[in-house]
Amino acid sequence: MTWRFEQYETLASTSGLCRERAEAGEKDRLAIIAERQSAARGSRGRHWDSGEGNLAFSFLFHFSENQNLRGVLPYLVGLALYDGLVATAALPEKNPSILKLKWPNDLLLSGRKMAGILIETGSLTNEGEGPTSWAVIGMGANLRMAPHVEGRELAALAEYCQPPEAPACARAIVQAFDSWMERWQHEGPSVIWDGWMQRAHPLGTRLILRRHGREETGRFAGLDAQGHLLLALDGGTVTSVVTGDVICE
Repeated sequence: MTWRFEQYETLASTSGLCRERAEAGEKDRLAIIAERQSAARGSRGRHWDSGEGNLAFSFLFHFSENQNLRGVLPYLVGLALYDGLVATAALPEKNPSILKLKWPNDLLLSGRKMAGILIETGSLTNEGEGPTSWAVIGMGANLRMAPHVEGRELAALAEYCQPPEAPACARAIVQAFDSWMERWQHEGPSVIWDGWMQRAHPLGTRLILRRHGREETGRFAGLDAQGHLLLALDGGTVTSVVTGDVICE
């Protein structure tokens, strides 16, 4: 089943339009690209400046709750973003090692954020079909320019190579998404955890965890069997992290 692509010059938010369409009963596998967004959102309600020539892209798909997809979804779409960019970008010597996934939803370029993911889910009842769940995956990637954000270091792919065109990048991402979905369905979640770890910052990376108004520091110790972040705290204990903000030192 193929993806249906819609492209716009300007939208308030590609994810916003995808969500509206999902709630109105839109069919599975819709992808929306905008040349620019005027009200893009990042994780935890933060503003995201998509910038000229960058990737502003969201896609909608349906799934059944008995698939147990929700826990693995952030990692699966991270893999799709990573592999889609690698497939379309002429990285130095075809070496993507300057790209690293950062828990839970960022892509780093030489240690600076260049892309992020926002996942929204919901459900509706289709007459005669029973309840259906949907997910809207929003992705923003700095292909040609990195916006200025006070207090943050951002990167753009153009600093290292000729960046791909956004539509080609979006098509490569959904192709990679389909490939990882198929692998997950046949091989289970361990293939997703393993793939994510191979593309993530190395074990032992110094991390700062911010949650519940507190800050803790430690080292990246991998993922547990449920895909939660394992953080080896400076005090010696290892904690499993379900939610929070993580910063690489």
